[in-house]
Amino acid sequence: MSTEASVQWNDKIRLALSDVDETIADVYTPAEPGMIEELSSFLSEGGKLFMVTGGSMARVERDITSKIEPSLRCDILVSHCSGAEVWGFTESGERRAEPFYSVYEETFTPEMKQRWREVVAQLVAEFSLRPHPAQPKVVFWVEVGHHPLDIMLDDRGPQITMEVVNGTDLTDEQLAELGYEVPLTHGKRDLRTAIQNRAVELLTEQEVPITPRFGGNFALDFAVEGVSKTTSIQAVLNMPEVLATIGLRQSDIQNPHELEIWGDKYSTLHGGTDRHMSEAVSPKVRSIDFRQEDPAEFLPGYNTVVWDGEQHLHHGLLEYLRSRHQ
Repeated sequence: MSTEASVQWNDKIRLALSDVDETIADVYTPAEPGMIEELSSFLSEGGKLFMVTGGSMARVERDITSKIEPSLRCDILVSHCSGAEVWGFTESGERRAEPFYSVYEETFTPEMKQRWREVVAQLVAEFSLRPHPAQPKVVFWVEVGHHPLDIMLDDRGPQITMEVVNGTDLTDEQLAELGYEVPLTHGKRDLRTAIQNRAVELLTEQEVPITPRFGGNFALDFAVEGVSKTTSIQAVLNMPEVLATIGLRQSDIQNPHELEIWGDKYSTLHGGTDRHMSEAVSPKVRSIDFRQEDPAEFLPGYNTVVWDGEQHLHHGLLEYLRSRHQ
């Protein structure tokens, strides 16, 4: 027998700030038709959507916005590559000719971009990694396998991501086979830690302002230094001209109930980056966690709640969106 979730639909939402991977769609996977239907319905009812993701703009367009009616896309903003850029859409549904801001293009010279990619190539060589194109993890496991050195490598322009899908909890046998040390972190031998430590050394030597940091369940994101989900949201909320493109004024979102955050990784102990969306706004704004995480690990003083419906992750958000029709 199903029970009604205690987290009720907020009918005052004007602007939803949402993570993408595992919140709107599974990683490297198109959003399901039901999700597209509900997001489209939310937009057609006057809601505005600001997607904030570590993924690329190409991924968001291919797997989400291209499936939404063009006339509705003008009410969508996208911060991609961990806050490096923010894009919007025209009235006809096309991506705008220029981003509203781009820390990447404003900061990086062609020479710096090249040195960054040389560092990544050196890391691949030093750690004997075997890079493959980005793809759904289930497909990767079937077609590539489960060896820890097989990774996905995704150059997104303003961010490069290594998906270490098989190396976040190495066994003693796997460690012995690698031939190099992997430090113990939070009780696990995570290959990303070793790569991250070496990356910091190389990037510092080359004077490239990139920060390697954990993302998702198995990603190592090489992101522009100083940008985050927090900085991109704060930038947009303080730019009236950007809000105006989605039909909002700053006065429209002063009430904490007029904003809401949707994500799936808020734990301060396990590198949850969605908490950085919460940090961009008033602690009174409700943040919904669609992953079953321990509230004791959330940011203290913030209105973060765990979705307690029957479904979780992107299926949980879909369940929440559908609850507004009841």
